[in-house]
Amino acid sequence: MLKVFPPTRPKSPGLALVTEEDYFPVLENLLAQATREIIVMAFSFVVGDDKGLLYFQSLPFKVMEKLKALKKEKGSSLRIRVFLEGARDTAAKNRVTAAHLKKGGIEVTMGGSHAKGFCVDGRYTLLGSTNLTGQSLAKNFETNLLIDDPRVAAEFSRYFEHYWQGGQHGEIKLKAPLLADGAFKKKLIAAIKGAKASIAFSIYFFEQAEIEAALIAAAARGVKIRGLVHDHAKFALSDVRRTRATVERLRRAGVKGLSFSSRAIFTHSKYLVADRENVVLGSGNWLNRDVDTHPQIYVNLKHRKLGVELARHLKAQIVENRPP
Repeated sequence: MLKVFPPTRPKSPGLALVTEEDYFPVLENLLAQATREIIVMAFSFVVGDDKGLLYFQSLPFKVMEKLKALKKEKGSSLRIRVFLEGARDTAAKNRVTAAHLKKGGIEVTMGGSHAKGFCVDGRYTLLGSTNLTGQSLAKNFETNLLIDDPRVAAEFSRYFEHYWQGGQHGEIKLKAPLLADGAFKKKLIAAIKGAKASIAFSIYFFEQAEIEAALIAAAARGVKIRGLVHDHAKFALSDVRRTRATVERLRRAGVKGLSFSSRAIFTHSKYLVADRENVVLGSGNWLNRDVDTHPQIYVNLKHRKLGVELARHLKAQIVENRPP
């Protein structure tokens, strides 16, 4: 889904909600507009296997080739930099991508990053849950925002530079509406505590006691909660089991309206909407390690039309993809 929200007042950002398979065409169009600079942060950028066999027909391969073609066409007038996760389980495949990008004249650094986003020409920022993998670009439930605002782009660029220069988790604080690293937890809890009528959320992995407690308290005061939580039986099974346990505790505590996604599709989105207006959306799972250790980037906006659209989108996903 691609839903565009023009600026609501002077100097407010232009927004587009970018979900699922619309991410790739939006990204292609965004990259094509670049004249001066492209910066990329990615947890997983997979163009082949860890032995170097390339997936020529995959969407991530096409993204890589687009970046290389732009660099070849524009030369030194266009600087392209990519920061990739270099320590966790995606690192081996990321190194294959890094080698091919470098051959195309693109600067690459590897470090710790679960943040996912693009910034183009100091104006456009695309961020959210989507990884640069075939699964994420073509099959998953994913949720992202494209933001047209030089101020937001400046903060994303500052975050990128922090890690590019060797900075560490928790050492940087961003100006609103962006949130660096573990700062999203405080905003999530504030949104939940401030909700008067409704909360809608979608999350991949969830085991975080304070967020859990806030949701229980919200349900106890009469807030209607609707949540879509990922479930599978393929990998990261300890996180899957912990997430299932969180949902069961919430249900026992009186939180209704929680659904597991069908195992036929990955629900990889990470967002919450309070009262169909207060939106907290980004890259981090609701896990202690994603709060305390792994670099993340989130956005927190109060935007009625965006909140309403996200709540509608979530409801449709739950109805259409209930487990059999």
